[in-house]
Amino acid sequence: MSIKEDTAWPADLLSVFERHASCTTFQDHYSLACNALLRYCFGLERLDVCIAPGNPFSDARRSTHPIVYYVVYDVGPDEPIFLLEIKDDSCADVAALRCRADEQMRELYDEMLPKCPLPRLWGVSLLGTSMRVYCGHTASLTVNPPAVPYESDRTVPPSFLAGEWDLDIMSQEGFEKMKNVISDIKSDT
Repeated sequence: MSIKEDTAWPADLLSVFERHASCTTFQDHYSLACNALLRYCFGLERLDVCIAPGNPFSDARRSTHPIVYYVVYDVGPDEPIFLLEIKDDSCADVAALRCRADEQMRELYDEMLPKCPLPRLWGVSLLGTSMRVYCGHTASLTVNPPAVPYESDRTVPPSFLAGEWDLDIMSQEGFEKMKNVISDIKSDT
C-alpha cells in the first residue's frame, strides 16, 4: 500500500479519519488521523516524522484555536521536506481565523524554508479536512501562493481568503493533489 501505486485513498485510511472524528480533544481528533495519513504518504523507511502539538511560535497568545504541526524531516532533524498545519474546521468559516492560519503557515515557512535540502518545501494547511497547498522555493525563499495583503490595523474583511481551503484532502481530487506533492518530494530525495 503506497500513494505512488494507489489511485485513491485506501479504505482503512478513510476509516481512521471517520473513527477519529468522534474524538473529544482536538489533538486526538486530527493528530491521530494525520499521523496515519503521513505514514501512508511517506512510508517511514527513511523519514522521521516530528509531531509538534501546540503553537511553536512565541506569539501563542494570538492563537485562539488549537493547532497541531507536523514536520517531515529527511535524514537529519534540520532538513524539513514537508510541513502540515492542522486547525479545527470551524476556522474555515471565519475570515480572521483563515488569516491567522495563513500567517502561522508563513511563520513556519520563515523558520523551515532556509533549512530545506530540496528545491521545494511543500506544505499543507488543513482546516479540518479542508486543505490549502503551499510551495516554498528554496533558491528564492518565496512561498506560493503569495501572501494576500490587507491593512492589519483594520478588521479582516469577511471575504478574506474565502474559498482558499475548498479542497477536501479526503476527496479524490485531494488524493491526486497529495499524490503529486509527494511524488515531487520523493523525486528530489
